[in-house]
Parts: sequence; structure tokens; C-alpha cells
Amino acid sequence: MKTLMGPVLSFRGYDEQSNSWKLSALVVTEDGAPRDLYFSGNVHVPPAPATLLWQVGNRAAYQFSFEAPLSDTPTRLTYSPAENTYFDVHLPARSEAPFMAYASCNGFSSQKVMKGVEVKNRMWLEMAARHDQMPYHLMLLGGDQVYADSVWEVVPAIKKWNSLPNAKANKASFTKTMRSQLTKFYFDLYTERWAQPEVAQMMASIPAISMWDDHDIFDGWGSYPAERQNCDVFQGIGDIAKHTFSVFQQHLALNAQKPAPYLAPNQGFSVGHVVGSTAILSIDMRSERSQTQVLSPEHWENIYAWLSGLSNIDHLFVMSSIPVVYPDFNILESFLGAVPGQQELEDDLQDHWSSRSHKGERNRMVHRLFKFQERGIRVTILSGDVHVAAFGMLENNRTEYKGHTRVINQLISSAIVHPAPSKMVLFALTHLLDKEREIDPGILSRMGIFPGTDTKFVGARNFLSLEPDQNTERPRYWANWFAEKQGEPFTKVIHPVNPRAFGPNSPPNPKKGRTG
Repeated sequence: MKTLMGPVLSFRGYDEQSNSWKLSALVVTEDGAPRDLYFSGNVHVPPAPATLLWQVGNRAAYQFSFEAPLSDTPTRLTYSPAENTYFDVHLPARSEAPFMAYASCNGFSSQKVMKGVEVKNRMWLEMAARHDQMPYHLMLLGGDQVYADSVWEVVPAIKKWNSLPNAKANKASFTKTMRSQLTKFYFDLYTERWAQPEVAQMMASIPAISMWDDHDIFDGWGSYPAERQNCDVFQGIGDIAKHTFSVFQQHLALNAQKPAPYLAPNQGFSVGHVVGSTAILSIDMRSERSQTQVLSPEHWENIYAWLSGLSNIDHLFVMSSIPVVYPDFNILESFLGAVPGQQELEDDLQDHWSSRSHKGERNRMVHRLFKFQERGIRVTILSGDVHVAAFGMLENNRTEYKGHTRVINQLISSAIVHPAPSKMVLFALTHLLDKEREIDPGILSRMGIFPGTDTKFVGARNFLSLEPDQNTERPRYWANWFAEKQGEPFTKVIHPVNPRAFGPNSPPNPKKGRTG
């Protein structure tokens, strides 16, 4: 037996009854099953046996489930997936806010783009250095953990199909040969990309909350015209990509029933977690995406039902793979036609929240998040996708709004591996597209000056570090962007809202002043 990839850790939630974190580890082996997972450290965890999730030829993905009890002080759990191989997992103290890293876009959209990057995993090394100084408890992966766009070139049956005229291709059947070749392609893609030493070290050390985006399937998934999106071959590709995502990023077997953290198990992979006084909502914006919707009404209602039940929370982090606040890409369409080499960005126009067909759905989400913030809980949106570091704001000036802060911040961290757009695109973002907009009467959307700079878009690879105050009842979060070739991080402080609500329907305290 040979281990090809892993372990990759996944966060499965906090169990209040046992006061423990539910965790999962995934490994890929060749020619045999792995041994049990063994543990040591300050807390007792029994050995975890391997469960087979998926086998492709002589390669197989195995999962280990285990629980790590929390203590009154931070603890370290050591686990061993093989003889003389050990990894540490750092656990927060009971009820403490977690230290978290956020990253997106772990790959390259083309071979040409990749060849232009000298040290491909430099920012993973930067994250490892930060983890050594101040251990992360969770890693939030916001989408594009792999780039599957080469599917059109390296999968022979799909390359042949893609060369057909559109009308003929849309009527073609999804064949057994396509299924076999695609299964190997996606399985090998994850195995090879996540086995890179710099990536593997972090994934084995920090439990992840992962959400997919289009490149985990292929560029623009869900935003194609209906006749293309719904054709037999597209749906076949999507089904295999979804299965691979569910195994590698969610640690779920095929057709497995999704456990409690999944908020809309019949609609997708959206999850909600509570860690101390911090809540994390990760929204699946790909499973149900079309040119006319991002999530179904049923999916949204399940998310809002979970939000309505939260209490004793200071911070809510909402993972939206596509930025909610960003320059309007509809204006960029005509500009791109005059910029050689930038046409690949046109596929993103329909994909963004600023697309005309998605604006109404975005506005409903924004209204619900502001309504949630009225309860004294700070809402912060985390996004990636756009290959720049940036900071955006939503401001509510409606007279009926009763929140103690009128602002929802959005932190964009992208990308940890993919290089930034060209200087021409950055110029367009800054000078042609960036305008304050009223997305709904009384609600403004605008990009802010990036902390510590005189610009709004930092064109450098980066990741985001979310670091709460320690030994504080109601901590602030210090959002630190670590960007390539920058000596110091860029910092934004995220304050809790005053006062905090202590029940799902608690009104704000009118005697307190506004903050933020």
C-alpha cells in the first residue's frame, strides 16, 4: 500500500453534548487500505478506522472520523497516519473564538498562466510560517481549490465532443467512455494537486471548511445558456465533478446522507457552524446555479431558518465565493473587446452578482443579512474568485433599519496561487468601473481604500488571516491580508456590535450608541 495524497482534514462541527470538535481526515492510497489513525497528546482520542469512500482502479479514497475534546485552555492533538509520520492539530479553548485562515483560487486557469509564475506555492509557505507563529484552528477555503479547466484539452472524449458544432454537441449523449475518462481526470486532479508538499502540509494540519466554485467543475459552470448548461454531456461532467467534490472536499460517500451541519441537504452543500461566539455560514453557489438563479428559494429559506436560531453570537462570517460588493462587470464587457488577451474574463460577466439576472437575488440576501445584524451580531462577508485583495462595504441608510451599525464589511482574498490580472484590468477596475452604487433604495455598495494603501485593488497573490483578540469576552477580529512580496500584512479591524443580542429575537438596545 502506498499513500498518494493526504491526510486532508475537514471540520465537521462542534458537538455541544460531548464538548468536542468533530473532525475527518481523508487519504488516497494505491494498492491497499491504510491502517487506523492513531492519536496522542493532552486529550484522549481512540484510534479511528478507515472507511472506503471511492475506488478508481487500484486507487482509493479513505476517510477517518474522530472527535477531539476541547479543554479550558488551548490544546494540541497529534495524530499519526503512518509509521513515523505525525501531524499536529491545534484546538481552541472551550467557547473561544477561533483563529482562521481564508484562501481561494488554488491553481492556474491555463498552462500559459502557470509558466509565468516562478514559485507556485509561495503563499502556502507564507501561511505555514504564520501557522508556526500563531496556530490556526480552521482553514476556510472559498472556492477553486482545484482548476479543472484542462478538462477540454486532456480528456480525449470531451475534447472531441467540444469540437462539434454547438447544436450537434448539445444533442449528444453522455457516453460510458466519457464517464470513465472524466472519473480518472477529476480523481487524479485532486490527488496530484493536493499532494504538492506546501499544500499538503497545511491541509494535514488545519481542519478545513470548504466550498466549491466554478473552476472546481470548469470555468463558468452554471452561467452558460440553458441549452448548453442542461445538455447531457454538461450534466454528466457536472455529476462527476460533484461526486469528486463531495469525496475530496466534503468527505462524503456517493449518495451519503448529509449530516446536521448541512443546511439544505437536498439542494446543495451549504453549511453552518458555530465555534464559541463565532458563526460561519458557507453558501453553496454552484449546485443550483443557472443564468436566472444562484440558489433556489427553498435553499435560501433553509439558510435563513438556521440564521434565525443563532444566539449569543458576536460575529457571523458569510462565505460567498463570488464577491457581493464589486465593480459592475456589465460595463467591462465592451471594454474587454478592445483589450487583447483579456477575453477569457468575459465568461465571468454572467457569473457575478452584478449580472442583471442575479441582482434581485443578491438584494434579497443583503436585506436579510442587515435584518440579522439588527440583532447585534456583526456580519462580515468573505469572498475570493477575482484574483485581487480588496475591501468592500454595504451601507444601510433606510429609515426603518434599526441596527447598531449600518455597515456590512466584505473582505476579498484572492488568489493564493493564481496570479493577479494584468495591469490593464487593474486600471479598468480602479478608474473605469469603481463607482459607489445604490443597489436598492437606501442601500449603498462601494469599494473601500484597501487598508494601509492608497488604492482599492492589490494585484498580488494573498491569503487572509482572521485573528481574534485573546482573553476577551467579546473579541474583535484582526483581518490581516498577507500578500506576496510584502513585508507586513494589510490590516482591517472587525469590531463586535454593541450590544450583543442574547436570543434569536432579541431587539437592539436603543440606549446604546451606533458603532462601525
